[in-house]
Amino acid sequence: ILDWMSRYYPKDTKIPLGDDAVDIPGSNIITSIDGYSLDFSKYEWEEWPDWGWRAVTSALSDIVCKGAKPYGVSVSLGLNRGLSFSIVKEIYEGIFEVLEEYDLYLLGGDTNASSEKGWITVSAIGFKGRKLLSRFGASPGEYVYTTLENGYGLSGLIWRLYKKYGVSPKQTTGREIKLRPKIPIKFIDLIDELDVTSSVDVSDGFIKSLYIIAQSSNVSIILENLPRPNTFVEEVASKEDIDIRDCIFYGGEDYEIVFTSGLEPENVVSKCMEYGVECMYIGRVGEGKPSVLYGGNEIRYGGWDQFKDRS
Repeated sequence: ILDWMSRYYPKDTKIPLGDDAVDIPGSNIITSIDGYSLDFSKYEWEEWPDWGWRAVTSALSDIVCKGAKPYGVSVSLGLNRGLSFSIVKEIYEGIFEVLEEYDLYLLGGDTNASSEKGWITVSAIGFKGRKLLSRFGASPGEYVYTTLENGYGLSGLIWRLYKKYGVSPKQTTGREIKLRPKIPIKFIDLIDELDVTSSVDVSDGFIKSLYIIAQSSNVSIILENLPRPNTFVEEVASKEDIDIRDCIFYGGEDYEIVFTSGLEPENVVSKCMEYGVECMYIGRVGEGKPSVLYGGNEIRYGGWDQFKDRS
């Protein structure tokens, strides 16, 4: 598909074809688009406002991890004709709540009939910062970092609990669990000071995101520290004898930002703290074939894939 698109892609963009967002040459604008099918995105136990929240978050995250400030979104819904209108109101409740969280605009949209359960597509628009980032800029000798706005592994843990017991996480843990990830939006204020060279958001899984940078930049990534999990994940995974690394590595929808920089870890972490952004050093960029290694072993590629089974 990318080969087909290359003929029609703007030639003088700062973000190469294949990234999650694109800047419009000769303007200050950056755009992204993301879509979800109800069949493959809404968890069985999830409430409708949370589904709407996640759909908007996904598109906004693609803007923020490129170093741009989001302005607003357009939303297109495909709805089964038998769907109750009260459900539509609930979906928009979640959409409005995430827009209020970041003081953004709803720029219109479209409403369609769907013969399937339904779908949602969100297009986001924002304004470029002083430096635009892509997944293509990592170089050997640099360091790898991640933000920790939400912590890692929550969606992976929820799914493992559901597969294990066949019931909602609330029934197994006794606690209400909402998947309402927040975007580390202050990251955009840090880009110049941190000398960020590449970045990607963690939407389809931590390991998949690292492979995206490794393959796009033609480098290897050597992990030295695993990202800190969500505190709830740590507590429940231990109790349920679930491998927390699987939840962290392959869960997805953490919406953290993984980025590379030539600056030393102590400088990056302290500078992030000054701006109220929690981050940690997780590894370094090396030479060799595009790969992700930990403890001397190559980590299996994996993460969310629209065309494969959820497991």
